[in-house]
Amino acid sequence: MTIIEGRLVQGLGQGAGFTQIDWVCEQLMAQAGIDPYPGTLNLVLEDDRSLALWRNWRDQPGQRLAAPQESLCNARCYPARINGSIPAAVILPEVTGYPEDKLELVAALPLREHLSLAEGCKVSVELCRPLPVAAILFDIDGTLVDSTQAFLEVARAAAAPHGLEVTAQHVRDSLANGSNFWQDILPPDRPDYASIMKRMTTHAYQAWPGILLEHGKVFAGTAEILTRLKRQGITLAIVSGAYSAVLDLLRASDLLEMFDAIILGGDVAKPKPDPEGIRKCLQQLGVAPGAALYVGDTPIDVQTSRAAGVYSVGVLSGAGTSANLSAQAPDRLIGTLAGLPDCVIPEK
Repeated sequence: MTIIEGRLVQGLGQGAGFTQIDWVCEQLMAQAGIDPYPGTLNLVLEDDRSLALWRNWRDQPGQRLAAPQESLCNARCYPARINGSIPAAVILPEVTGYPEDKLELVAALPLREHLSLAEGCKVSVELCRPLPVAAILFDIDGTLVDSTQAFLEVARAAAAPHGLEVTAQHVRDSLANGSNFWQDILPPDRPDYASIMKRMTTHAYQAWPGILLEHGKVFAGTAEILTRLKRQGITLAIVSGAYSAVLDLLRASDLLEMFDAIILGGDVAKPKPDPEGIRKCLQQLGVAPGAALYVGDTPIDVQTSRAAGVYSVGVLSGAGTSANLSAQAPDRLIGTLAGLPDCVIPEK
């Protein structure tokens, strides 16, 4: 790890405007998985060690934030973590005379409030290097397979006969926190609550395979990403609470054979965030937790990673947001799986 320290200072007040520009937001999401909270966190580097480390780091190309017009300022960003927990990105504007002792950071959360940072306090910044791993374990829904619309369709189909309406936000929130799709729309004091819940669950279970095949699809480019990882000598596996029907989508895309172990919901006694699935998978692979990484799209996936003692990467392709994933302190955030190969190196 490369960790530098700086003293928190008040900025010039221009960061909020910069972080809300459309092209800046879009590129930060793509490059660092950061949907920026308005404003920047400004640090001054005062010790020689931190200054030297940042000087060496800023000589690296980083990820370019390219302005759409020549009259606008380009920048570079460097993925980082604040105080060893919150994903962020260091922003380096490509302007003449930008101070060498200044560090400007963006994150998906209001860092001052979230970390209780006071003016003048010391803040540590970990400049992210690739994580050394022997194995990468993947969630399926929202990570390998775009199934959010399928979940919405099956929830609506099950709720409609009972006069209930399910919104896309209901479904995304439920997927993110592991709750029932209908618990927020069906009053718990309704006399037939238990009966309706049971009927909707049964309906959804029976309809799911067909709806998934109609509305679900493997994310574009997944085959190329998995192939690149395997060529690096990294073992791939799946740990998911999904039903086995989703494997048909992976099989149809010739991806299933790329995984050396597959643990689904029916293979464990306790669902996520319990680490049973990850631990069972690692045991099959013969890989230690410290040499493994779990990729998922929800806060529960990050919680499961932490409970299992493996690295955690949150991907923004599913139900989770940059903010609610950040709050769980993943090791890395990525916009899509395309960013995963740059986050890892094979363990030696």
